Amino acid sequence: MDQRTRVVVVGDLVSRPNRVDLIEKLTARHAEIEWRWLQAGGDHYNLPHKLFQKLLHELRSRRDGKPVIIIVKLASLNGKDAHTLYGAYPDPILPPKEITNADDLVEWLVSAEAQIVPQLSWVLPVREAALLAVLAKLIRNKSWNKDCHGHAWTQHDDLVGQAPVSRSDFPQVYGEALTCIDRASGTLLLTKGGSQGKTKKEWSISTAFLPSVKRAFVERSLAPLRAEPDLSALMDFMNRGPDELIHVDKTIVSEKVIGHCRDRPKATPPDKKT
Repeated sequence: MDQRTRVVVVGDLVSRPNRVDLIEKLTARHAEIEWRWLQAGGDHYNLPHKLFQKLLHELRSRRDGKPVIIIVKLASLNGKDAHTLYGAYPDPILPPKEITNADDLVEWLVSAEAQIVPQLSWVLPVREAALLAVLAKLIRNKSWNKDCHGHAWTQHDDLVGQAPVSRSDFPQVYGEALTCIDRASGTLLLTKGGSQGKTKKEWSISTAFLPSVKRAFVERSLAPLRAEPDLSALMDFMNRGPDELIHVDKTIVSEKVIGHCRDRPKATPPDKKT
């Protein structure tokens, strides 16, 4: 039995591209994946009834996630069909709404952002890996604030004393992380407490840079942070780090962290009116 991952695109684009052409382009890029497109038609973007029912049966009859079926829901889809699809597959992948043609859709489906096609391992110099470890811990804790009057913080001891900042399998990250935290204070990172009295020192990500931080994780690149003018000094410091390389996938950048960064809208079934 063929156990390839099956990716089913459901719906349509406003440009109404040719279904066969799209599948051929995707297969040419990644033949190890079984690509399908259940294309909506007509003025109301209705799905072909028999094919849709067959897909629903396959989704509802899976056991332990086998076979692996990934649903990609396009924006142009009849409300009733969308509601039924959500009932069988509550969390489909949602491409950006600005994608309107086949070429852009192909590029997005095979990108790191879509998280459909396995990407090459993400390897970074140890100092950059250390910064990501700090940001990953704060993202997991959902510690980000507009200013020091916010309420979402991570205590210093927890930030530097727990994974992924502190791990026995990459101790060199720990030392670099301490320096990165100090260098990022006042720009990328906000801090409060610890200077006087019994208030413990705490840290969070500045919401001014949160979109770029999330994009860095989703796109598997520090380019969004490097594009921030106010972080130029911090990025220059990153560039002067040791040459040693660290694999950051799963150990530092977990799927849970990336999930927090994707900001996919919750699946809200459309109104039942047709």
